[in-house]
Amino acid sequence: MTAPRPEESESLHPGLAEPRTKEDWFNYVFYEPPPCPRLPPYDTYMAMDKEDPERRRLIHSRNRYHSALVLAWTPAVKYFESEITELLAANEMAPPGARLSLLIDGPPTVGKSTLAKMIGRKVEQALRKDFPERFAPGRAGAYVPVVYISLTDQVTPKQISLAIARYLNVSISGSKDVVDDRVLTALTACGTQLLIFDDLHFLDCSHKEGRASNDHIKFLANHAACTIIGTGVDLEESPLLSEGRPTGPVKRNTRVKSPPRNGPRTQTAGRFSRQELTLFTLDSETEILQWVGVVNSLENALCLYRHEKDSLTRRHWRYLHDRTNGSIAGLHALLRRSPLCHSWVSQAYWMIRCIEGGEGVVPKWPAPTTTGPLIRR
Repeated sequence: MTAPRPEESESLHPGLAEPRTKEDWFNYVFYEPPPCPRLPPYDTYMAMDKEDPERRRLIHSRNRYHSALVLAWTPAVKYFESEITELLAANEMAPPGARLSLLIDGPPTVGKSTLAKMIGRKVEQALRKDFPERFAPGRAGAYVPVVYISLTDQVTPKQISLAIARYLNVSISGSKDVVDDRVLTALTACGTQLLIFDDLHFLDCSHKEGRASNDHIKFLANHAACTIIGTGVDLEESPLLSEGRPTGPVKRNTRVKSPPRNGPRTQTAGRFSRQELTLFTLDSETEILQWVGVVNSLENALCLYRHEKDSLTRRHWRYLHDRTNGSIAGLHALLRRSPLCHSWVSQAYWMIRCIEGGEGVVPKWPAPTTTGPLIRR
């Protein structure tokens, strides 16, 4: 699989920016994180002078590896992958009209945006494997199965269309109606199957622009032959689904807390299934095992000297939950930064000390009493 992107250079910043164009998205789809460096024996490393170029390169390689620490394919990601895959299959040859779509609602830092991008990336990778002819060199960029749009505050209908137009390299000159027509034509010509809108809570329907933007999302759902996935915060409270009236029923998964609301269904609520993604909780054996599994997958990806295997998982799983409040983003940030805090000798004790700023006594939490696999559906 060859990435359609320019040659990389070590002089360029190696990280990825939020995709704004199909080229940005291709970079994300083909992105290969830095490999885990092969560590020399500990005694050899300790014998190196601090200014030794080989030692500095080794530290730099390890830091780059940890900065791109592997993202955990959590049970929630697997659940929504199944939901989105099912929607794509149901909508693929559907008759004209709005397709079934999905809204992923939840508080900040639970991983909604990352989840949507991870699943979108996997969808495109599967299509590239199953239908390589659609991505032939002569058609580079012509087939764009996934479009990812991150909305901005107080977004207007024209801004939504302009964002899609820029993503697909479509001319943005002319009136809103002209741009809308170009966008719909481009989505069809590019074979777009999955249209992801991130941060849908920026559709503030208390303002005229917000109501118009909400109507524009419905317009796109009606006329674009693709599955729409939206993410946002407090979407149940937003008029996005209710248009000023109570929302329709909510389909739930194992991490939903709030009860469904009764009320008349609206056009938008009938088209979009709203599901919640919440913080990890430890209220049951299944939930404990899910959290422990996420901690374990991230811990096993760390590149450390003198680190007792699974020690963070066995001894500090509960502390890490308390420290991050069950936030996958918080856990990922802590474990990504902690190896940098104590040079290379980062046993679990020192990693927890570093997470806490090096002060106080590290709590000794008991290991889970349950048995079985670390991740369960």
